[in-house]
Amino acid sequence: MNGRTILNLVLGALIVLVLAGIGIGIYNAGVSQGIAQAATLPEGTTVVAPVAYGYGYGHPGFFGFGFLWILFPIFFFLLLFGLARAAFGGGRRWGGPGWGPGGYGRDGWHEERERRMAEYHQRLHDEQAGRSGNPNRPNPPNPPNAS
Repeated sequence: MNGRTILNLVLGALIVLVLAGIGIGIYNAGVSQGIAQAATLPEGTTVVAPVAYGYGYGHPGFFGFGFLWILFPIFFFLLLFGLARAAFGGGRRWGGPGWGPGGYGRDGWHEERERRMAEYHQRLHDEQAGRSGNPNRPNPPNPPNAS
């Protein structure tokens, strides 16, 4: 592990702890508010619980999505793995870390491209030198003047 990975782990754990602390604080504030409201009721008052309706005709599935509820956990896991990849420096790559002709690394293809371009450039110069020095080959025609 390099220093960047360790830093990402520490920052990720710190963010999780901060969010958990905020959530616990909000939960405790709600419990305290409920206890304070319950203490203000006069003696002999009963709190009526709301009627719980069953799973019936009016609710055809997961909040009205029917059998499509399965898409929500899939999306959640894709989002979770994507965030983990971003936290560990995964970046935006397709096909792995440079599995091209240039070898490994993010810019492995760059060296191979430069080598091929230099080879092609040299071949063009060799062809041009061969055309002007060979008497059996006619030179290409000159473009007409645009005067």
